[in-house]
Amino acid sequence: MKKNESIPDKRPLKQLFFRHYVVISGLFLCTIMIALLGTDLLMDNYFDKSPDLARVDGSKIYQYPFKKMDGRLLDEYGGWFEIVDESGTVIYVKGNKEDNIMTYSDGMLYAKVDILRNDDSIFYHAYRVQGPEGENYVLLWKIPQRLENISLALGILTALFVVLLFIALYFYTRYSVLQMKKPLRQIVEGIKEMEGFNYQKRLTFSAEMEFAEIREAFNEMAERLQQTSAEKEAVANNKRNMLLHLSHDLKTPITSVFGYSQLLLDRPELEEEQRRQYVQYINDKSSYMAHLIQNLFELAKLEDQHVRLDQEKVNISKWFMQLVAEFYPEIEDRGFQLDVKIPEEPLFVMFDKMHMNRVITNLIGNSLKHNPPGTQLFVSCEKIEADVVLWLGDNGTGVQEDVREHIFEEFIKGSNPVKDSTGLGLAICKKIITLHQGTIHLERDQRYTTLFKITLPLE
Repeated sequence: MKKNESIPDKRPLKQLFFRHYVVISGLFLCTIMIALLGTDLLMDNYFDKSPDLARVDGSKIYQYPFKKMDGRLLDEYGGWFEIVDESGTVIYVKGNKEDNIMTYSDGMLYAKVDILRNDDSIFYHAYRVQGPEGENYVLLWKIPQRLENISLALGILTALFVVLLFIALYFYTRYSVLQMKKPLRQIVEGIKEMEGFNYQKRLTFSAEMEFAEIREAFNEMAERLQQTSAEKEAVANNKRNMLLHLSHDLKTPITSVFGYSQLLLDRPELEEEQRRQYVQYINDKSSYMAHLIQNLFELAKLEDQHVRLDQEKVNISKWFMQLVAEFYPEIEDRGFQLDVKIPEEPLFVMFDKMHMNRVITNLIGNSLKHNPPGTQLFVSCEKIEADVVLWLGDNGTGVQEDVREHIFEEFIKGSNPVKDSTGLGLAICKKIITLHQGTIHLERDQRYTTLFKITLPLE
């Protein structure tokens, strides 16, 4: 079965998993960022009592003498105030000082104020102020970073990260599972249908390359099983029909043989001429039954998968001409006309002479039996590409329309079958041609009412 081009195939599973890894890594990073933002928002609004330094005016805190400086910010947010003179010396402290720095060397104060350069656990906030005589001071508000705040922030960060990551992974996992679940569900349904001997089931999902390969393999297997099932059903029907036809074809002659033989036994006083007539009738019916059984035996042998042909390399042009020549006397006796178109060019084919003789003899014999005198018999041989084509036909009464489609089936006869016809001849011919890797068809032609075309591969 050809690949269904209407179903688009996706990329291999390794690309899908790589995409999942990338997405999960992205979710991990996004979760960290969101957790950090959430932690900062929660700490600022509910837990951390850090002042909004953008709104704090240092000039309103500073007063001289230093003892009068407002300490309400220290009570609310903690820390202490330091007054640092131009030499970097701490000249005044308000609040509970928690470090031992009393002098700031050159650049040290700027490093402490710079958050990126400060390696202490104390935040520095500096305001420029002036002394009573215009001297320059620096008002430092130093707020120590409490361990409990850090622990709380880490706890909130961890909790937010775990919760957000779980939610993100949950929904992404559901999305990924839905992508994988659809083909898997169809595969399971298909297997169940197969278990129920429903071979018409086909998979139609669109999925990654590996699932697409499973889909195509399943559909191919289903099609083969469906064909096999149909072939088995056809074989069973053929066997059933064959038995019906066989019982019908044997019932009448057997009944006749039994009746006439019983009559001969019961009436010994019959005249010799009448007795010979009955014996001849018994002989004819026995001959028909023997011929029928022989054809059945031959058909059964041809259907055996282990049958072996005695093939040889034959010049089919010469062979065909010689075989047709054997019918010349009978053709003339029946008043037939012969149209022969067989080339002298040698065309070599591997086939079993005995079986192929049966095919040609049967076809020519049928033409002679079923048509009136004056019928034109046509035989031809030609090479078409890598094949040899044999044509056998006539312009006689032709084949009935209701029989044409079933002409090669067993026990198929026309409305006016000839005497001793078993209806198995063309079925045997088709089996023989098929064993030779060839084909046989009943063609439609304007000139010849019956025309058989046999195609065989050249050697």
